[in-house]
Amino acid sequence: MKRYRRPKVIEGQIKMQKGKIDGDVDMCIFYGDNVPRCDRALVMNALCSKRQRIDLETMRPKFDPSLIEELEARGYDLDTLQFSIKRKADSKRSGGGDDA
Repeated sequence: MKRYRRPKVIEGQIKMQKGKIDGDVDMCIFYGDNVPRCDRALVMNALCSKRQRIDLETMRPKFDPSLIEELEARGYDLDTLQFSIKRKADSKRSGGGDDA
């Protein structure tokens, strides 16, 4: 049985990898201080949520597999998947969108 350990993260860093949540193995997100919730949600949504598009034949919404599901279907080992990003040192913004 594989042991999942919590990775070390620094301030302003987001990491994503396989881990255990309440005994179940799933993709987990780890973050350092000063990482807003909206940034963590952005990473999880981009990698783990189904992608919506318009089916041009029916002009109705259609959902494609998430990036994680697509990689697994193509034969990739998700236990080896790791994502990490750090905030720029001079970054003062704490979220997306326009500041008007």
